[in-house]
Amino acid sequence: MNDLMMIKWGGSLITEKDKPFTPRLEIIQSLAKQIKKVTEIKPDLKIILGHGSGSFGHAVASKYQTRNGVKTEEDWNGFSQVWHAARNLNVIVTQALHEQGLPAVTISPSSFISSSNGKGFEYFQFPLEMALSVNILPVIHGDVIFDHLLGGTILSTEDIFLFLSDYYHPQKILLAGIEDYVWADFPKKKIPIKSITTRNFDDIKKVIGKSSSVDVTGGMIEKVKLMIDLVKKYPGTKISIFSGFSSECLIKEVLGESTGTLIEME
Repeated sequence: MNDLMMIKWGGSLITEKDKPFTPRLEIIQSLAKQIKKVTEIKPDLKIILGHGSGSFGHAVASKYQTRNGVKTEEDWNGFSQVWHAARNLNVIVTQALHEQGLPAVTISPSSFISSSNGKGFEYFQFPLEMALSVNILPVIHGDVIFDHLLGGTILSTEDIFLFLSDYYHPQKILLAGIEDYVWADFPKKKIPIKSITTRNFDDIKKVIGKSSSVDVTGGMIEKVKLMIDLVKKYPGTKISIFSGFSSECLIKEVLGESTGTLIEME
């Protein structure tokens, strides 16, 4: 869809990622206000909004190694706890959206996607497509997923965006996090990478840093790999990784002003 964007609020942006179960309420409220403004500026734009789990989900998921598979009774208990933690943050996010008068409805990935060996496999399309058709703002998030081979696993918001792109071909994917750019010298952060393409990625991936906090879904390098895979499949899609701390960051990105690292086909 040329009139559809996928927007993610990173878990490290909307939570204190090294303080379990600690939301950054002011940031969440700022981002919600920007989504409201975007809908006023571009009323015909369709948005699928996603968010990470940050300090709510990752610590629990790391304890139980849920992403690697779910087999035992203890594993399934962990699966449930990860779901509950992610859901608690989601309630905070949707509350902020509703305070801005946005018709946000959470569509939990665990209820409409299944996976096979950690990759999206089956998709029950009707809820999300109905939401988009009636101008509901669908909210998804990194979630536990029932898996045909692993029993259970976790798909990050980026994993889910990649899977859904097979159906919707988004114009843009905007990934708001805590970093201004993807860095070539993380954690020194003096050498920004402003452009990543399918042509230069093999050289750039050697220097992309890892996450500074617990991130069971792979951190920055895994995020960029997934997005490179996406633009290879859909050359018209552009992806931006940028800081979400500015009070106008989302508005600028939606309107075409790149404020961070742009990922695209060359």
